[in-house]
Amino acid sequence: MKKLMIALASLAALTGSAVAADMAVKAPPPVAPAPVYNWTGFWVSAGFGYALADIEERVTGPVAPFGVFDTGHDVGAKGWLGKVGAGWDYQFAGPLGNWLIGVFADGQWSNIKGNDSFFCPVGVCAGPASFAGQQQNDWSWAVGARLGYLVTPTLLTYFNGGWTQAHWKQVNWVGNDPAAAVGFGAFTGVVLPNQTRSGWFIGGGTEYSFANSWLPIQGLFWKNEVRFSEFQGRDNNQFCLVAAAGAACGTAGVLNSINHSRTVEQAATTELVYRFNWTGPGMGRY
Repeated sequence: MKKLMIALASLAALTGSAVAADMAVKAPPPVAPAPVYNWTGFWVSAGFGYALADIEERVTGPVAPFGVFDTGHDVGAKGWLGKVGAGWDYQFAGPLGNWLIGVFADGQWSNIKGNDSFFCPVGVCAGPASFAGQQQNDWSWAVGARLGYLVTPTLLTYFNGGWTQAHWKQVNWVGNDPAAAVGFGAFTGVVLPNQTRSGWFIGGGTEYSFANSWLPIQGLFWKNEVRFSEFQGRDNNQFCLVAAAGAACGTAGVLNSINHSRTVEQAATTELVYRFNWTGPGMGRY
């Protein structure tokens, strides 16, 4: 009997092993492919920012030997700006798939301003020896190119650079000498006319997609950028706009002095960007 029980137990063990061997092994769940996004295409943007500017300036007489009225000083300016832009990017394929290049243009409407002054030696000017006014940059625009690297499929870092142009409003100089018997705070008749300056810029920033985030709007991005611009030094004639009794001008239209200046500006902006052909998981391409 004992031998019979051992034989039956052995047969059961062999049968169980055979059945287990015949059972199909369950396949592991499939691994979802990594999301693929396409950054190639056209985009538009809008936002705002803040800028700081520095104007290096000196003033000389209008005729040879161009006597120095003011040996030189710096004017600080600051203010808010609004910005709009448009551009086109191309994302490389294959091993360079994390890189992209692009071209763009943008414009700014701003209120970047600062108080300015210059001095005129006694006996040179007919009126006040000290002048005050306000420099104000009210608009600018730029065109350029950028090189970007995708840190993740939805986060771009980039550098850019190009050509820019900015407009500065007319400065109406007022008397700035408290000791003067007349003319303090009054218009002197001297003006620095409107001027448009050209220059170059470099910058950099980040651009982040809201796709599959807390704000799931496909094609919407958040861009943050810092830009440094330098505008060419130039000489600007300051005229007597009107005849001002007891002031620096005696006759309207007379050349009063020459303003020599160079401007640098640094701006930080934040913008929303919309990409018209943004593609990602489960999306079709326009």
